[in-house]
Amino acid sequence: MLALSDRASDLRKAAVLAAGSAWPPNALVLLRNARDRRRAAPWRGLVSSRDAGQAELEAGIRRALAWLEHSQDRLGSGGIACYEFGSGWTSGYPEVTGYIIPTFFDAARVLERPALAERARRMADWELTVQHREGGFPSLYETDRRPPVVFNTGQVIRGLLRTYEETDDERYLDASQRAAEWMVRNQEEDGSWGKVNYRGLKRVYDAYAAAALAQLWAVTGDQRYAGAAAANCEFALRHQLPNGWFSLCDNDHRFLGAPSTHTICYTVDGLLEIGAILEEEEFLAAARRTAGRLKELVDASGFFPGAYDETWAPRGSYSCVTGTAQLGVILIRLYEEAGESSNLEVASRLLDFLVYVQGLNSVGADRSGGLTGSYPIWGRYVPLKYPSWAAKFFIDFGLAYQAARGRVVLAAD
Repeated sequence: MLALSDRASDLRKAAVLAAGSAWPPNALVLLRNARDRRRAAPWRGLVSSRDAGQAELEAGIRRALAWLEHSQDRLGSGGIACYEFGSGWTSGYPEVTGYIIPTFFDAARVLERPALAERARRMADWELTVQHREGGFPSLYETDRRPPVVFNTGQVIRGLLRTYEETDDERYLDASQRAAEWMVRNQEEDGSWGKVNYRGLKRVYDAYAAAALAQLWAVTGDQRYAGAAAANCEFALRHQLPNGWFSLCDNDHRFLGAPSTHTICYTVDGLLEIGAILEEEEFLAAARRTAGRLKELVDASGFFPGAYDETWAPRGSYSCVTGTAQLGVILIRLYEEAGESSNLEVASRLLDFLVYVQGLNSVGADRSGGLTGSYPIWGRYVPLKYPSWAAKFFIDFGLAYQAARGRVVLAAD
């Protein structure tokens, strides 16, 4: 029944997307992507090999921020939405709005734009209005009226906790703790959260949600949060192969044999963050193992295929744009940890690709500055869509890269 339901849902979505593709700005995006399929890595050296590359990167970061601001303004509620061919702007997305909050606080500081911090607080205030009575936060979009799920709840905790740290307003800490209590209550004996997750699946990439519990432990000292985060990491490690690949690493049962780089990188990032906070070398080593393999899979131009099977063979010729940005964040973190120059070099190639893809798909006010789910835009990962989380991770990556590169220049001086 689930397979039939998935097929019917896919057909409905395909019909809406096909209809939306005829809209002239969307059609132009499709034509641009089709043209680029005949060109050999047109993004090569865009940021990494040009004198003006850093200016282009900074402009790209500002455009992505402006696109997210446009999204928030279109909604008017304080939350952040996504843009899709066919249906246009979605309603607010609690999960993604939650982890965009730290991005806006970071950008406000680095770019000296206090208005971005005010926008982050508006996001947090909106989150307080959608929290379920039991503490969790809903799946998918606000208007879907879905029950709370663990992964989304963890991402909102990130945003609320950061807002508390920025404002000292106890409302945000209280909401964070109520959400964390719900997560701890619902954790299963093996460290997973299958029963209260999207589609009821046990997933190793919940480590990225568990990292929010580790953050909260660092603020409150409540050992239960640290214990729950560690237990989830141990669950993930039991599903890691010796070559670094993870099973149970996609949010769709059809793709568990070849998860997207988006969910693989969630897993790695969660393990890195929890390992650092809890000072658990086993978690850090597991994350480094997978990250090292992913780094090897980026080609000379910066193209990074979007999904991999258990032998690390790519599945498909598209790239998951979000996963590319997430890998960049991970490589900068590893560079800062050990100073290995190859991490910074591969990161610069990934930025070539991302800045190019952003420009390629920037057509009209609703698309300009956003990043698509896939390249080409019809690839398997959220096709014909500008997901707000792609812009979030691109901004995080760009700001982190600029900071790391700045430290390199100062060291050279």
